[in-house]
Amino acid sequence: MMQPLGRVVETIVLSLLWLVLPAAPLMAAGVAMDFSYVRHYRATLRQCAKHLQAMGRAEVIARRFYNEKRAAAQSVSHRIEGECSHCGQCCLYEQCVFLDRSDDGRSKCRIYGNWFFGFLSCAEYPMTKDDIELYECPSFRAVPRRDLAHARLGRSVIPVVVRNALVRSPRVHPSVVNAVESGASTRT
Repeated sequence: MMQPLGRVVETIVLSLLWLVLPAAPLMAAGVAMDFSYVRHYRATLRQCAKHLQAMGRAEVIARRFYNEKRAAAQSVSHRIEGECSHCGQCCLYEQCVFLDRSDDGRSKCRIYGNWFFGFLSCAEYPMTKDDIELYECPSFRAVPRRDLAHARLGRSVIPVVVRNALVRSPRVHPSVVNAVESGASTRT
């Protein structure tokens, strides 16, 4: 569930962005340092409107308010794997005004690495499994982390039982037993 403050801020920011929509091609040109946005004003204006709709759909601004906290919690239970295939789904469902396509059809960002890019949530994508699910990303996946005892014994157990079971198991390396005895984390 979205935090109330995030929703309020998102509503205010998106409302203001809709009000300044006629100036959006100029702002896009300034951010990207590409004046084709101004030369193709009408097309850029339509794309900026789609961009704002996609921002609302993805709740981009509201998610910024709780993404780091959620990422910390999910990093305990999930590990992000994969690498970008440049499909463009995470670029606001392929609606980002800064999204471009290479000759081979792969997505590329017109502002990747510039001063403005670091302020955007896409600079941290994917931060959580929820991000991957939101954009239905085919490139990344969130793999559940399992603690060693659960993986080895097939059930959750208390640490003393884990240590005793690990000592008796011929498949467990002695360093793992030592880590359990010293209280180190057995999470992978």
